[in-house]
Amino acid sequence: AHAGTADAFICVPVAAAAAAAAAARLQWRYAVGEDREALVKATRQDTAEDKAAKEKVHQIKAEDGTLQKLKVDKLLGRRKLKKDYEYEVQWLGKGPEAATWLTRDDLVEMGLEKMVLDLDMKEAARAGLMLRPLTRANVEKHLGLLGLEAEFATHAHMRGLSGGQKVKVVLAACTWNQPHILVMDEPTNYLDRDSLGALAGAIKEFGGGVVIISHHNEFTTALCPEKWTVANGLVTVTGAPQVLTREKVEFKVQEEVTDAYGNTIKVKGPKKELSRKEKKAKAKERAARKARGEEVSESEDEL
Repeated sequence: AHAGTADAFICVPVAAAAAAAAAARLQWRYAVGEDREALVKATRQDTAEDKAAKEKVHQIKAEDGTLQKLKVDKLLGRRKLKKDYEYEVQWLGKGPEAATWLTRDDLVEMGLEKMVLDLDMKEAARAGLMLRPLTRANVEKHLGLLGLEAEFATHAHMRGLSGGQKVKVVLAACTWNQPHILVMDEPTNYLDRDSLGALAGAIKEFGGGVVIISHHNEFTTALCPEKWTVANGLVTVTGAPQVLTREKVEFKVQEEVTDAYGNTIKVKGPKKELSRKEKKAKAKERAARKARGEEVSESEDEL
């Protein structure tokens, strides 16, 4: 998996789905557009402060300049605003046509940061599903990259898998959304030597951040040559320090995906950033077309 859209997903047990196949379990987990396991975490539940913020009445200036007292109902969407985002707020008792665009800072100041974060996570998940639809073929391929063949991924129940195979299912599930950060608690349990070597190699190549809790000294030493030992109020540093180098990390976009019918679809990559000279030439060409009376779009995409 490559660093991508989502922020962080913690690996969780899948014992509750013993009667389902691994592929079906992963599809169910992300079927709502988000990670169902993440939705039940304590950090996603509303606290007393969050509930109080939602009940608070705010004074909002209407289009005619008058002040209205309104309560927030929900956030409908967001749009890019220079270096930040604006969020479309629907007010309680009013329809979507009366929604207002507010900045992220405004909503955080109103105590609605959790609503903002929830919408951000939904948008990130939606972007990931656009690049890689949640089809059986894509799920089987993803599980295969983790070393679980289709025979066990689709045609066998979770209860019939070995401990090592279940670990692979967990790793596949928590990397499906291509997170920026992985938090793994004892990921080496039940893995054989070949799988341990493959996991260590994948972690080294991973473009995001990794936090590992492990008692496997050989595994952690291979990944972290520098060791900090904390004992008796002192920190002892041993091993060779890692050299900090500036390395350009590029997001790898999938070149093709498989839809629900098994069709292979080419995915368009990100647009190439034009140089200053190329932008100037485009602007000149656009002005000439406009002077000739041709229809010219006002979109910046033409530049």
